[in-house]
Amino acid sequence: MLFQLPTELCDLATVDFTKFEPIDAAMNADSSLLNHDKRNTTIRFIPEDHWFTGIMYHIGTQANKVHDWGLDVSSSENIQYAEYEVDQHYDWHIDTFILSKRPLDRKITVVCMLSDPSEYEGGEFQFTDGTPTLTKGSIIAFPSFFPHRVTPVTKGLRKSATLWLTGPAFK
Repeated sequence: MLFQLPTELCDLATVDFTKFEPIDAAMNADSSLLNHDKRNTTIRFIPEDHWFTGIMYHIGTQANKVHDWGLDVSSSENIQYAEYEVDQHYDWHIDTFILSKRPLDRKITVVCMLSDPSEYEGGEFQFTDGTPTLTKGSIIAFPSFFPHRVTPVTKGLRKSATLWLTGPAFK
């Protein structure tokens, strides 16, 4: 499901997000694995009370209703702001850790593009069955178990924000 936010809102969020400490993105349920062949991204975690969280959460819950996914959602994780510079990427993956025995599983992934496609080359967001057209302000929501990736950036800087809606562990 695709929504569109005003670019001015994206610019305000980006200014806020860059105030937080950048870290090298890791993987796994406990964020313990650094593997730049699979994922090479700079990220920042945004406090849960940030105003942008409410926007993304609402869009994720609306997508769940409109598409009748029936996913039991009760909360969310912190927004993850990501910057992809030249040669940075995130290979094929899913966003949920079903076998981790966590009390909450990621159910819905909500991604907002915060940069315009004219600001970078490469860095395409892809599903296994296609590439949605995302522009600055585009928000896409999908079940967190859908495989997806971000191809390597070849020029410029790609910026995005991701929020995971969570709920009781899958059974």
